[in-house]
Amino acid sequence: MPSCAPQAPSYLPICLDSCVAGREAALRALAHPGRQRALELLARGERTSGALAEDCGWTKPAASQQLKVLREAGLVDMRADGNRRLYRARREGLAELRAFLDDFWLARLSVLEDEIRGSR
Repeated sequence: MPSCAPQAPSYLPICLDSCVAGREAALRALAHPGRQRALELLARGERTSGALAEDCGWTKPAASQQLKVLREAGLVDMRADGNRRLYRARREGLAELRAFLDDFWLARLSVLEDEIRGSR
C-alpha cells in the first residue's frame, strides 16, 4: 500500500550532498596555514596572485594552486581587470561556513550541557 507521508523532493539528496561537499572543501582549504594567511590578506582587499605570492612567500605557480583550492571551496572570488586577475575573499562563503560552525558547536555544547545537568 502506498504511503501517504510527504515525500522529500528527489533533488534534495543532491542538494544536501552538494552543501556537505562545499563545507568539507572549505574546511579542508582552511586546514592549510598558508591558505589561512592568504584568506586573511584577501579579506583586507583584492590582490593579484603575484602580490599574494610575494606576501605569502610562495612561488607564482604555488599561489595559483592555493588560490584554485580556495576558489573551489567557495571562499575566494576572482575578477578580470584587463589582463590582470584580482582575487578577494568571498564573504558569502565565509558567512555560510561560520553559520555551519556556529550551529555545529551550539548543538554539541547543548548536548554537553544537558549531560552535565543530568549527572548532578
